Amino acid sequence: MKSLVLTAGEGSRLRPITWITPKSLLDVKGKPVLDHIVSSLDTSRNVEEIYIMYSHLFEYQFSQFERYFKYNKKIEFVSDKHKLVNEMPGSVGAIAYTVKHKDIQDDLLVIGGDNLIDFSIDDFIAFYQANGKKTSIAVYEIGDKEKVAKNYGCVEIDKNKKIKSFEEKPIEPKSSLISTLCYILSKHDLHHLDEKIFKENAGELIHYLVNNGDVYAFELKGKWFDIGNYEELTRARKEF
Repeated sequence: MKSLVLTAGEGSRLRPITWITPKSLLDVKGKPVLDHIVSSLDTSRNVEEIYIMYSHLFEYQFSQFERYFKYNKKIEFVSDKHKLVNEMPGSVGAIAYTVKHKDIQDDLLVIGGDNLIDFSIDDFIAFYQANGKKTSIAVYEIGDKEKVAKNYGCVEIDKNKKIKSFEEKPIEPKSSLISTLCYILSKHDLHHLDEKIFKENAGELIHYLVNNGDVYAFELKGKWFDIGNYEELTRARKEF
């Protein structure tokens, strides 16, 4: 299995600090968010290679990360510098670009570079394998439908953890179970990235896959933070 960490987001909600430092390189508990993520991938028995998609606007910052942080597994940094204007934007575009240009034909574990998750990568992969290697997403019970509204992807699941419905940032959410930006995309579903029917948000891809096949939900029991805004970044620095 290959893995991809998405770190090319603009971080607009964290400005002005993200004018200089990309959000995935912000400090949480003494080290960059990206190091927390890559370290968990590095210790996985199932992940063979790790790709990091980053913004060319932060070329120097990521070169410094690559210089000072060392891991056991092969790490390859993928710049968005040569990504064409007519290619899909956003997180879906970043996934599609990496899959195409790195010729990935294996199952792909995707994690957002602003997602801090306290869980075992291998437990997630074991869940994926136990469910017939069907595309799976990590979900989190946020406990408040009002927080879901207009902020997160809303998920409904059946007793077998199969996703019954997925709605991106609904006005009236049906549950308080949300999707995180942590997916395992089966190699059989990667070809959907070529269809260019998605605007930019990874939630649109998941919505399409749910409506056209079987997608399963792995429920996170530990802590999860999306450090894309000051409130969540502050909370992560206190609680992670």
